[in-house]
Amino acid sequence: MKVAFYTLGCKVNQAEAGALQKLFLERGHTLVPFSENADLYVITTCTVTSSSDKKCRQTIRRIRRERSDAVVAVCGCFAQTNPEDAKALGADIICGVTDRKSLLELAENYKKDDGTKTLIRDVTDFRTFEPLFSDSNQGRTRALLKIQDGCDNFCSYCIIPYARGRSRSMLPGDAVNEAIRLKSEGFKEIVITGIEISSYGKDLAEKTTLGSLVGRILDEVPGVRIRLGSLDPGTVDRDFCCALQGFSNLCPHFHLSLQSGNSKILARMGRKYTADDYKEAVRLLYESFPGCAVTADLIVGFPGETPEDFSESLELIRSCSLYMVHVFPYSKRSGTRAARFENQVPRTERERRAHEAIKLADALKAEYLNRQIGTVAEVLFESEDQGFFMGHTKNYCPVLASSGESLKNTLRQVKIESTDGEYLYGEFVGSPQDTAL
Repeated sequence: MKVAFYTLGCKVNQAEAGALQKLFLERGHTLVPFSENADLYVITTCTVTSSSDKKCRQTIRRIRRERSDAVVAVCGCFAQTNPEDAKALGADIICGVTDRKSLLELAENYKKDDGTKTLIRDVTDFRTFEPLFSDSNQGRTRALLKIQDGCDNFCSYCIIPYARGRSRSMLPGDAVNEAIRLKSEGFKEIVITGIEISSYGKDLAEKTTLGSLVGRILDEVPGVRIRLGSLDPGTVDRDFCCALQGFSNLCPHFHLSLQSGNSKILARMGRKYTADDYKEAVRLLYESFPGCAVTADLIVGFPGETPEDFSESLELIRSCSLYMVHVFPYSKRSGTRAARFENQVPRTERERRAHEAIKLADALKAEYLNRQIGTVAEVLFESEDQGFFMGHTKNYCPVLASSGESLKNTLRQVKIESTDGEYLYGEFVGSPQDTAL
């Protein structure tokens, strides 16, 4: 059977789609691009925003129209929260955020006269982690290791806990073994990901923490760069930093979820930290990992955010010297508490604030990149673009370099010579064999 995949949304979705691809390949099926003719089209969906729902609907509708004879399977968060919509759009198989092996079996045995087959469980039933192991044969240089699923935070603006259920963790031994497997497959970097990895271990009988797990992976899987996914600021304490210090294979890039730089707005959002807590977490990271990159997400125009509150957000990201800030104007999400809040900020003002925040974020990024000039950095090259190979340093700075040989999936030492505010440019130092983690 020819199978084509299309993935919307976050790194967790990418990891889960990769795991499904691995399952299909192991059963002897062939993967083809989504643009080609296939017997089965698998769409991994996202529902984090209303815009995400719209993209999901458009994708399902388009493939149903263009490939009327094929089987269309829809899985992921949109399928979990909107199964009737997926059915109305023409999905033949609907699977939520679990039971992936059952999706494979359904797809293999599906006949058009079966009607729509639905595999949707109540998210309140989700209590154990479903291990899914990504395929390693798709030409990627960076592997995704999903160690956690679900979320217990129930932020006022977020629908994800209702789509994913409560927090569930992979067993530590399984996570380490999967990292070892990914190293054996030739990956040079592993990204530790999940819906809310800061909650890792809280549901396990033998209590553990994210810091202790990552420290163990760093120790038992040397020679592979280990990068962390998004972190809650409350995770970053002395114990966390001490657990990760001293490992040459740790990527000193920490994405700390911010959302707002004003404590009043953070409380309305349902976040469990204050602006001062965030600043202290950033201070600890800079102290423990000199030169590290700290990145963040920022929502502007949240209900009740005054111009003064917004100014505090700008001042926080400026004072913390953040490397990259992903800015989002608040978008009302039906089904969340924030959608019912009073004092909604007008759309034009939300967009104006987003534009102002992006301008500051661009300036902060340029400043951080400028500080890299003159340094020698280890770069993992991933792709080629118009004669240049593109890769990332350990602290996630993008680097472009030209070469007469293929650099994909190679680690090279590069002396940074210049930047255009978006990319770094440099020259190779030593031979390929000189690079070591």
